[in-house]
This record gives sequence, structure tokens and C-alpha cells, in this order.
Amino acid sequence: MKTACTCWFAAVMMVTTAHSIENRQTTAAAWEECIVNAEGNTYDSHPSAVVLDDGTSWIAWHAYRQDNDQVLARRIDADGNQGPIHIVSGQGKVHGPPTVTVAASDSLWVTWTAKVGDRWKTLARNLAGDEWSAIVAISDAEADAIYPAATTVGDGKVIVVWSGYREGRFRIWSRVLDHGNWRESLAVSSTDCDAYRPVVVADTGGTAWVFWDQYGGEKYAVYGRKVLPEAGPVERLSPKGRHCLTPTVIVTGQGLYVAWLRKADVIGSPGAISQWHTLETAVRRDDRWEMITDSKGNETAAELTYGLMAKIAPSPLATGGYTGRRTVPMLLEDGDDVWLLWERKADHRGSTPNVVGELLARPMRGQRWGEPVVLHEGRVDYHLAEPPRATDGKFVFLASALPRQNRRIYHRLVGDLNETTTFEQDQWVGWRPVDLPIESELTERREIQLDGKTYRLYWADPHCHSGLTADAEGEPDELTHYARDRAMLDVVVFTENDFIYDIPLTGYEYELGNLFARVYSQDGRFVSLPAYEWTSRVPGDPAAKISDPSTWTVPYKNRSFANHRSVIYPPTGGPAVRYPEVGNDIARLNQAVEAAGGITLTQHPVFRVTGHKVEVGLEVVAGWGSYIARRPQSFHEPLDQGFRLAFIASGDSHRRAPGLSGGLTAIYAEDLTAEAILDGLRNRRCYATNGSRIFLDSRANGAFMGAEAKAAQGKVTLTLRVIGTRPIVSAHLIRDGVEVKMFEGNGNREFSVEHEDSDLSKGTHWYYWRVAQQRAASDLPGNVMVAHGHLAWSSPHWVVVE
Repeated sequence: MKTACTCWFAAVMMVTTAHSIENRQTTAAAWEECIVNAEGNTYDSHPSAVVLDDGTSWIAWHAYRQDNDQVLARRIDADGNQGPIHIVSGQGKVHGPPTVTVAASDSLWVTWTAKVGDRWKTLARNLAGDEWSAIVAISDAEADAIYPAATTVGDGKVIVVWSGYREGRFRIWSRVLDHGNWRESLAVSSTDCDAYRPVVVADTGGTAWVFWDQYGGEKYAVYGRKVLPEAGPVERLSPKGRHCLTPTVIVTGQGLYVAWLRKADVIGSPGAISQWHTLETAVRRDDRWEMITDSKGNETAAELTYGLMAKIAPSPLATGGYTGRRTVPMLLEDGDDVWLLWERKADHRGSTPNVVGELLARPMRGQRWGEPVVLHEGRVDYHLAEPPRATDGKFVFLASALPRQNRRIYHRLVGDLNETTTFEQDQWVGWRPVDLPIESELTERREIQLDGKTYRLYWADPHCHSGLTADAEGEPDELTHYARDRAMLDVVVFTENDFIYDIPLTGYEYELGNLFARVYSQDGRFVSLPAYEWTSRVPGDPAAKISDPSTWTVPYKNRSFANHRSVIYPPTGGPAVRYPEVGNDIARLNQAVEAAGGITLTQHPVFRVTGHKVEVGLEVVAGWGSYIARRPQSFHEPLDQGFRLAFIASGDSHRRAPGLSGGLTAIYAEDLTAEAILDGLRNRRCYATNGSRIFLDSRANGAFMGAEAKAAQGKVTLTLRVIGTRPIVSAHLIRDGVEVKMFEGNGNREFSVEHEDSDLSKGTHWYYWRVAQQRAASDLPGNVMVAHGHLAWSSPHWVVVE
């Protein structure tokens, strides 16, 4: 069949055989464009495709539905006729993206990672003729194994590689299937650095290479090693001093080519910090690696600015998210030439759920870059089929339509290198390189005394995103290192969206983020907590039901608005309660979070407070702006209603800069441990800043901020001590939503004030301070904020007059 319109998910469970994958060796492939996954009710992503010589495709992909992952696969003939969809993965709820590899004329392997119990394993399954084998565990039982890749080596051999975590280190490992027998696994990378994202390639002579990126404490770098027929030395490909990761590789008759993503830290004139993304490529010839350049010696193959980072000059212009892959290089063989391909957002200002992409390309002729062109437009999430080779200029690739109604529909498409349009690189000015961390913005560890205990001040960004979120970018390990080593945070929390733009957070994505939180937390040095973002939308129309899916699916009906939460768990973790899967009932969320010992924080300037005890804080400022300045009533009304909630701040960064996105939470805790940090948030020993590390010590009749104070005879004494990173300009005291006093700064970084407020009426009053220091931060559009702002807000005091 060329198309299908029936639901297959239940029926496909009975499929146990496959159409033969026998390679019929036709001389040319006349591929029909077709839909890959029209049937079913799963959200599909991360496809992997291989094309046989007769034009037949085998495509495997990741599927998610109702808290369960699966790996699926199907055959599609050159003319578009489709075989049944097969469930490749076995039992278990968490399965990662697959790789499909042809091993012989009648045999293919599908490889993926899965969480089995508490351990991550690399698994594989073989289809020989029309029979699926049992699932094989490739990785070692005592290690966690993620990011698998595989390829065929000669006749009858398959090599599988992965990143394995063992004894406190991620290393690249390999294992070879040699004529039906699996050899012992072998370590590929060294023991002195964490290594991730391996890719593997083999030539027709049986020589295999593995490439990966690794983190050496300051920057990522791309390395490689020959592994077959015998192991060679580890070789560095990316030039020293550069920050490079996510390699891809191709081998042709002209040589071995590796492309990667290069990042550079930059700062814009208002003080916003970002990353400048480019693509680079090297070729191995005469036993050494050489960078590919243009005719002027420029090694940059592509600048990934448009649709990825904000424009600063001549005037700031933000960009939003994108549901494709904006930073992933791809390589394609075309006779004696090799093409570098990449994807970009077609409209820089396009709204995330509605903007499509373009597939761009640049040829390498000899060792020189040609002119870039546009190959395709109108889809998102482009993937080349294996082998990535053009025949008469034509090649097979996959791309999806925009996600809608919990589904992402992929198309098998045919590109033509002879039919292109002109591409012009946009000029991006106003950014300049910056060395991180910025030492002048760091402060010494400060502490206070409360009730005979010492509490130290720790800096947190409790609401961040990585590429595990549907519209964001950045590898989760890379951004964790960024938070710790560039932003110099003490605490980071990655809160990937549970369901946004019709895209769910899969079990694999949620658990992978939690894996990195676990392995990179180290008491006394750095805390990363498992978390996610409850991304609910609730109806503003009182006649609409909260469980109506049209409220949260594009185009967002019922006058709906965001009612998001940062859901933060202790190191033991907790469930991802996705709001569409529980009828948008936040009570179900609160129950699950309480049972797991977690907390929640509101997000954005509009929300509905529930009053549940797990809800401990209000996000008053983030990387999208100062919410409390924009809509003070949103934060004052819950306080008027008697809710006792802390003030916190975050970056909410979808642009790869955790801890440097214009929002920080200061937390007073006895120690830098997960337990102590969560205790500080629960007990409101915390406050918010728009990015600078301003020290606040605020008390009411001796009671610390976030606590209750008694006021005899309707009188309270409020004290404030401040140490800014720049001279203090003013301190404003707000009582019950009204500013009652403003104190001018003294021109110094250290500032103290005492104020007596009297004649208070009976009942409970709430107070907080807003402190400003010099060099006011500019208001910037979108998810762009000055990294080190000028404001701080104490958490409220509650003063009870009896």
C-alpha cells in the first residue's frame, strides 16, 4: 500500500514477520516521495533510514504515547509501496532513538538505548529475511550506555558504539558482531575526559573509524580513532582552543570527512550573553587532518545565526523556537564532491509552532568550499538516509510536517543537487567574543546567622532548557557543564517542557535529563536536580472545560493562557505527570510531587495558584523579562489571598545560556546538597535577582525574609543589608502591594537601612524589598535579557498584628 488510513497501534502488536529485505541490486533508483507514518496515534521522532541498491528504504523511528516509548520500523519500496509497521523494542517504558543498519543483502540491525530498571543499556535486534531475532544487550551490564551508533564493516560484520558511564566517567565503547558472534566490548576514548555522541564509519576495505566529542574541563573538542582492523591512536580533529561538538562523518573515494558544530561565547552591547554557532569540516589525507577552507582561507563553512540567535544591531531582534534541528551538520557524497548540509529556520521571526525550515547545502570541491545553496524548504527536522550518497544528483532524505494534534508526520523525499536556489548569508553584527566566566561579576561566598545556625548563599537557575525541550537547542551534558563552569552556578535545574507545540516530552528525554542531573551532582561542589516543566494551558473562557484539548493544542482556543510550573524533585526523582495525560488536572500533579518529596514553582506573569503545600515560590523575573514589574498584580494578589510563597528568578533560557540569561535565585542553605537547597526553597530562605549576585539580608523584627514576624502594638522594624556588584542606587519597601518608602543609595556597593513601620491595622501584612544598583539593564525582546542585571527582590515577610 502507498497510503494508510487505519489505526495500527493495537493491531501492529501482532506483527511478527517482515517482508524480505533482500537487496535486488537494480542499477538506478526511481524513488517515489511518500508519507512514512500516516497510520497510528503515536508521536514519532528521531527517524533513521537506510536505502538499498534497488531503492527500497527501511526506516526506524522513536514513538511515544501515554508515558511509553517504542522503537518502530517499516519497509517502503522505491515506488512507495509500504510494508507493515513493526514494533522492534521489547518491554519497558523508556526507549531511545534507533539506528538502522544493513548488515548483508538479507539482514539489517536496529540499535537503540533503553532504560531497564535503573540501568541504561544499548540494545540491538536483527531482521534476517523475514524473521526478527531476540533483542541483544550490547553494552556491559555494570555501566549506563547511551547515544548508540552502528555501521556495517565489510561482509558479515557490524560495529556498534556508544557512550558508557562507569566509575564516574563517560567513555566511548565499541563492540563488533563478527559473522554472528559478538566480540568483547572495547574502550575507544581515553579515561581523562568525559566523551559523548559517537559516530562510526567504515570504508569498503574494512577499515572503521569512531569519532566523538569530549569535555576537557573548559571546552568540548572532537576526537577520533581507527578501531578496525586494528586500533590506532586517539587523534584530535578540532583545532585547539575551539569549542566543538556533535561530529558527523562520511567516507568517500576522496577521503574521510568529519564535520562538527563550533560554538563561541559572545556578548552583545547591552550585556546579553549568547553563543555564536558555526559549522566546520576536516578531511583526513596523508595520515593527517586538514581543515576545509574557502578560496580566502576561511575555515567557517556556515554561520548559524539567522533563526537561531537574536540580532543585536542595529536594533535588537529576537527569534523564537523551532521544531527542527538548527545545529546539526550532515554530509552527503556526490561523485568526487562532498556536500555539507544543515537546516535552518526559514523565518527569523516566525512563531515556533508555525514556522517551517530550509535545507541548506555547501559543496566541497577538492579542498575548497563552493557557494552555499538552498536545497529544500517547507518542512522541518531534516535527516539524510544512509548511505548519504547522491545518484545523478538525487538523494533520499526524511523531513516532517509541522507537529499537529500530538503527531509528527514524516515524508520520504528526494532531493536534487541540480535544482537549487541561491542562498545569501545574513550579516549579524553587534556581538563580540567574551571569556567566561566574567570574573568581575562573581562574588565571594557570603553567609548569615539564623537561630544559631550558619547559612551560606548559593546561586541557582531553577528553570532552564536544553535540546531535550521541543523548541530549544543545546546538548544536556554541554549545558550542565556551561552552568557549572561558565556561569559558575551552584545549582541548576533543567525543566524540559512536558507537552508544548503538540510535542510531548518522551520517556527517553525525561529520563536522559535525569541521568545527567544524577551523575553531575556532587555534594559541596554542584547540585543538579531532576525536574521538568508542567506546560499546562487553562481556558480563560469560563464555559470551557479545563480538560478540553483544544485549549492546549495549536491554535489554542478558549482564550487559553499558560499555567506552567517548574516541577523539581529530590535526587531520587519522581514521575513526569504530563498534563494532557491527566486531563490537565493540576491536583494530580500536586499529589505526585508531594509523594515524591518535590516542590513546584510558578512560571511567567500569568498563572493560577493552587495553595498546595508543594507550591513554594513565584517566578518574578526570568529571561523573558521582569514579570513583577510588568504585572505586579499577578504576584500581589496571591499574597493578599494569604498564600505564603517565596520570590524566585530564573533564566528560562531556550537559547543555551543557563545561569547567564537574566534571572538568578539566591538560596540560603546550610550546605550545598540537594536536601539543603530544597529546604531553603521550601522555607523561603531565598530571593530573586535579574542576573547579578546581589547580597540581601532582610529581616522584620529579627525574623528573616520568608518567615512570619509578630508586631506588638502594630509596629514592626524592618532592616535591610545589601552588598551589590555595583553601587546601590535605591531600596524600595513595598507593603501590601503599595510602595511605602524609598531609600536612596549612598554611592557604595554596601548599603544598610532600618525602617520602623507603625500604626498597622490588625491582621497579616506582607512586605518585600526591591533593590536597584547602578547600570540599569536594557529591556530586550523575546528570550534575551542582560546577563547581569541591576535589580533584586527579597522574598516577602509576613507581619502579624494581633
